[in-house]
Amino acid sequence: MDPSFFPTTPAPSPPSEALDSITDHDARLIFDLVANMRPKADVLARYNMSINDLAAKARNPMWAAAYCETEKVWKSDMNTAQRIRLKAAFLLEDSLIPLFNIIRSDQMPATQKLAAIEQLTKISTVSNVPKEAGAGERHNITINIGGSKPPLIVSVEKDNGGTIIDAV
Repeated sequence: MDPSFFPTTPAPSPPSEALDSITDHDARLIFDLVANMRPKADVLARYNMSINDLAAKARNPMWAAAYCETEKVWKSDMNTAQRIRLKAAFLLEDSLIPLFNIIRSDQMPATQKLAAIEQLTKISTVSNVPKEAGAGERHNITINIGGSKPPLIVSVEKDNGGTIIDAV
């Protein structure tokens, strides 16, 4: 865990009933801290917490274990693609307020307002763009048998969670 979270003076211990579970609130807090997309102070403010509150949570063995496991999964090489998608989504979300402020500002020219509206439209449809048919993951394997026999071509396509195998 990041030692900068913890003060040098101990915080009061949480009530004993808080030691036997991780709440949905805790899970979101842990994810926000591990994702490291916003300054730690901003994350704590978002959850109405002080550094002492976080230190108290970190002393909870279940909370600390959940933090460590989330950090391990988040930083895994196997999670790179998901991490990139989530960080891009965070950045898109953070851009919504500035774009909204451009649109609502009386000082902005109409061309800038229109550009901001176009950007908001693109952002709103970014996750709703339908995939074209055949745009799934496709792999072709060619097996050369030799002699006068033609090669055997095996084509595998994964589309919408299913796998289609075609041998030619």
